Amino acid sequence: MQPSSLIWIAAAIAALGAVGCADEGVGDPCIPEAIPCNSMGANCGYKNNEAYIEASSVQCKSRLCIVYKLNNNTQGTKPSDPRVTCDADDPVEGCVSDDNLLKSVYCTIRCKKNDDCPSGYTCDPVLNLGGPGITGNYCVNEKVANEGM
Repeated sequence: MQPSSLIWIAAAIAALGAVGCADEGVGDPCIPEAIPCNSMGANCGYKNNEAYIEASSVQCKSRLCIVYKLNNNTQGTKPSDPRVTCDADDPVEGCVSDDNLLKSVYCTIRCKKNDDCPSGYTCDPVLNLGGPGITGNYCVNEKVANEGM
């Protein structure tokens, strides 16, 4: 075998290895395109005990945007809407602080064990309903995962 052939084979193997270890973008910011609303198209958002996966998010390298235990910063019955950030001087019902948005709405990946997730994230069972392509464990912010419900 020619030495130049060996160089090309080594380069190809290195390139494939780099693809397997590619940054999946866990923790990158995203906002789901579909926000659940009531039948009147109002009261949009998520409850703090919900997990939601958008499996076709173009904002994420993995195409998976998660809303995980999102808390709003106001009292009331309106759920948390990640599109409405709180104004410190005049918060509206259902608004979300920048900190809560960063902790609970981000790009994620499916996982089998904690080692599959980057630092600051843990592999948690998130969805147990739905098809086999969506149910299972995902990398979630470990601070939020460890908070009591």
